[in-house]
Amino acid sequence: MAVPKATSSHPPAQPKPQPGPKPQRQDPDHQLKSELFEALRHLNRGYGVALSSLDRLEAKDHLHALRVFPSGFIASYRNRTKALRARANRDLLRLLAGREEQEAESFGSLGPSRERKLRS
Repeated sequence: MAVPKATSSHPPAQPKPQPGPKPQRQDPDHQLKSELFEALRHLNRGYGVALSSLDRLEAKDHLHALRVFPSGFIASYRNRTKALRARANRDLLRLLAGREEQEAESFGSLGPSRERKLRS
């Protein structure tokens, strides 16, 4: 004769988490600043790769009598790429600098007089 399986009336040792709102407090990402600057470095590296490729295209084109690209065509792209890189760096660094200003003010570890001494 088969014995029926017994079921436990005891609750599990580890209760299941209840779905609900997540806590509002977020742990600070201590690596965020370095990750942002690393991303900016990669962006600038990408611009450098693009500029290098434009230089190679121009050099290859100069080797042949029948040129593929009109005079000044690649130079125009090079100048636009450099201008875009400069604007992107300016705007992104301004935003990062603004964040640094906010952090410096919020932490307030250095008083205004001490900060002036450090700048001198």
